[in-house]
Amino acid sequence: MKEIQSDIQIMENFEHIYTQKLDDTIAGSDLSVSQIKALFAFNDGQCLSMKQLAENLGIKISRVNTIADSLMRDGIAECTQTKYKSNRVKVRLTPQGKEIREQIATDRCKLAETIYARLSVKDKVMLQNSLNTAFKILKKVS
Repeated sequence: MKEIQSDIQIMENFEHIYTQKLDDTIAGSDLSVSQIKALFAFNDGQCLSMKQLAENLGIKISRVNTIADSLMRDGIAECTQTKYKSNRVKVRLTPQGKEIREQIATDRCKLAETIYARLSVKDKVMLQNSLNTAFKILKKVS
């Protein structure tokens, strides 16, 4: 049990530092992690049904309404209804939402470049291997 707690602490430390650095790059943004994830669940200009958005986010449809509502409230997304099925709501990013998503993507790249610029070749390889291993393990147990 102690080993598991140690591993959990390592993951929490990594996540905390990475998230803090990412938050620093998008300073002034009041977006939640869920909202940021939702931004990247859209394809450019594509309208998504709530079901498609939930699938792209990997969450249950019961949670997607809260996220979509918050995006619409902040002017990041807008909803439309299909002409033939008035009860069928679709959501898409607004131009502001697309701009925010692009800025976050740019900031993430800059953050990765900053981190990698400070690492030796050996450390880069070790980090990549460790993250790859962690990803494969998490994917296997998910």
